[in-house]
Amino acid sequence: TMLKRLGIEVEYYDPRIGAGIASLIKPNTKVVFTESPGSNTYEVQDIPAIAEAAHAANAIVMMDNTWATPLYFKPLDHGVDISIHAATKYPAGHSDVLLGLVSANEACWNQLYDGFCTLGCCSGPDDIYQTLRGLRTMGVRLEQHQKSALEIARWLEEQPGVAQVLHPAL
Repeated sequence: TMLKRLGIEVEYYDPRIGAGIASLIKPNTKVVFTESPGSNTYEVQDIPAIAEAAHAANAIVMMDNTWATPLYFKPLDHGVDISIHAATKYPAGHSDVLLGLVSANEACWNQLYDGFCTLGCCSGPDDIYQTLRGLRTMGVRLEQHQKSALEIARWLEEQPGVAQVLHPAL
């Protein structure tokens, strides 16, 4: 993988590990990457506990907050240092842009900003316009998505042919 070629080791962990992540942190651990809820199985991680353990080892905590969005979870308020979002999904809302968002705490921001400037990262005006358009309706769309998905999940729980339903609210 690209990370391996760059000398970066990756170790996966059970997303429900919480503070137990401390046992996986090594002296060379620089970053603990989280995603909550997870993309496929929607586990909700104990982000404050993970952040506390990572910070005790001087590691940065990054989080993919795409599914929760800042409307439902504010990562920086819970100990996350750098938060990323695939803006293609909820902020833009129509899957018609390719855009990502990054937010960071004060301690991490300057290094990120320098990297963005060095790499020349920028977004096109149409993508920005379409994302601003999508943000106007994001709250309403998410509220309806949440209500519909929970109703379906509860119905599925009652079906005899369904072994398990994975939904953050269940």
